[in-house]
Amino acid sequence: MHQSHNIAWNALSSNLVFVKDNRSVTPHRTDLCPLGLPTQAKALSHFARTLESAIIEFSTTERAKYPKAFPLPDDAVLIPDDILTRYCDIPFSSITRENQQLKEWLAQAQDRDSSLHYSTSQGDFADVVKVLLAENEMETLLMLARHPKVPLQDLHYLSWGHSFGWNHICHWALPSYIFFNVLLPKPELLENDKYRSLRSYPYAIRMATGSGDYDAQAYPHRAFFWGSFHRDKPVEESDPLSDPEKLHEYLKMCFRLLYRYDMLAKECGLKVDWEGEIATAVQWLWDVKTRSLEGPDGHWMTRFG
Repeated sequence: MHQSHNIAWNALSSNLVFVKDNRSVTPHRTDLCPLGLPTQAKALSHFARTLESAIIEFSTTERAKYPKAFPLPDDAVLIPDDILTRYCDIPFSSITRENQQLKEWLAQAQDRDSSLHYSTSQGDFADVVKVLLAENEMETLLMLARHPKVPLQDLHYLSWGHSFGWNHICHWALPSYIFFNVLLPKPELLENDKYRSLRSYPYAIRMATGSGDYDAQAYPHRAFFWGSFHRDKPVEESDPLSDPEKLHEYLKMCFRLLYRYDMLAKECGLKVDWEGEIATAVQWLWDVKTRSLEGPDGHWMTRFG
């Protein structure tokens, strides 16, 4: 398990048990199922807080490696040429020569009510942010977050019926990171590829690699599962557990995406509700009970129930 000295994985894993053809749900399914113990919500909340703490600790440590302030130019190259070369030929890629230039980002910022804004029309910029996060181009991203003419926070959540902002970096990496860290310490599921029978197994892979509008958040996951940024195959053709060392590197990459995402969100003045994000991911994977609470700022939060 990744970061096992910091993250209480056992608090989550010990509350999930393998059930074949579970008849308590309709339709019946084979999966890891919550035990529903009286202590479950407390245990899972402890897990969520330890994962949140680890993400924030690494985010804080990483931010300290960069200057507090940056020059704020009106023209600059945002995407290094080597990254442009590797991504530009992906179908519908947003990694283009035009988007490589800061002046394009400044030109597309719309002046409304005496302030600058981006909208769903700039979904390609959100994709650029996702790629720069995956490629660890944090200095460029921190500069953009502080640039008075670049409303980067507007690209965090974009939606026209379905969403495609750079918050998808978190939403794609987190379920996969949790799923495989729970699976690995269950040897009974690793024997004879028993894990492949889990409903949550194809769910996790399809979520991480799924395509849609502005789907650059899936590129690093496709590279692991399919060996290419843009190839999409049946889940059955992937064998993520065949190379334990490669899988461990993948989990480390997912964790890096999470703390880089947290770091950039904070730079944009955004607060990530990690406990809610984690509860939502676990609920989505295994139908663990959650509840909605109204936070002090009036926003609703998801918590283990």
